[in-house]
Amino acid sequence: MGHDRREDRPMIAVIFWSLPGLFMLGLTVCLLHDAQAGTVIHNDGIQITVRTRGGSIWYLPVARANGDRPYIAIDREITVLPEVMRRRNLHYSLLPKRSLVLWTVCIALVFLGCAVGSIF
Repeated sequence: MGHDRREDRPMIAVIFWSLPGLFMLGLTVCLLHDAQAGTVIHNDGIQITVRTRGGSIWYLPVARANGDRPYIAIDREITVLPEVMRRRNLHYSLLPKRSLVLWTVCIALVFLGCAVGSIF
């Protein structure tokens, strides 16, 4: 007669699992649109010089937000991240753009798969 709370559980689970999935899909679209693939042409330990596929030159800091200074080899392919991420000191990814996009899509599909699976 009254409202059965068990009917609400699948919908809450769908919302819970689909929000991170949609966020990751949005991040993937952002990476596809704004991220630029590039090759490291110089590394002096303080900053790296990257030539993007479009021909522009970027000078990016080597140190990460957490203080790490990873060694980045010359001729290594990296991804120069969008302006939104550079404001948070995430200037580049050591993964090539193709791999980075593939990882974000896979993570989004896992979350969205959990959302669909929680219906059944």
